[in-house]
Amino acid sequence: MKYYIYGLAIAALLVAACSGQKDTDRDYAGPVVSDKADTTTSSNALPEKLPIDPGDVDSGILINGMLAPESQSDTVTAEYMETQRDTLSMTTITVRPPFPDALSVMFVIVSTRDFVERPVVMRTRTYRDDEIIGDEQGYVLGKNARILPETDPDAAPPRMFVVNVLEGLTEIPDTMLLHARADAWLMPVGTDETTLNPLTDTAPDRVSLMSNPVRINFIKEEAAP
Repeated sequence: MKYYIYGLAIAALLVAACSGQKDTDRDYAGPVVSDKADTTTSSNALPEKLPIDPGDVDSGILINGMLAPESQSDTVTAEYMETQRDTLSMTTITVRPPFPDALSVMFVIVSTRDFVERPVVMRTRTYRDDEIIGDEQGYVLGKNARILPETDPDAAPPRMFVVNVLEGLTEIPDTMLLHARADAWLMPVGTDETTLNPLTDTAPDRVSLMSNPVRINFIKEEAAP
């Protein structure tokens, strides 16, 4: 079972970055002597780059819900389940007495691709069971969507937020289920990402995204015999 730490979780998802293929064809100064017609032009041509569409947003952007490092302790532990594609599918947090006054869960947004021609505006909310907690968060993912914030903070500002799952509770429940939902708008071709307001801008192409579920179990003290 793999234990996720913020930087390592992002790096594991983005370690395979796509790179462009260089054209190795050369122009020859002299004529080519051949009895056959030149048929290499069409067969060696590079494939046309496909345009970005809403499916790229749905498959290329992930929201990972994990225990925040500051809340990990001897009484607060987390286990993580992965899919066969090494993406996070489930987080289970176990909390034992004495219960903390605050319990932080972080949601990290990662992208497996860049959105150069069509940047993405993304707004997220966190749900504790059916109740919204915390503030709405907004992000723009564009030409540097794949860059790790801890690698190049100037090129990629942090795309993560933290919520206190105990916020507003008057008593500790036995269990709760946490997840983040997001609306992501794929902007028109040629949009300048620097002009976008992540908390207000929209576009016709909208995609709904959801994080992995975060199950939190509170182990109550056993009654004395």
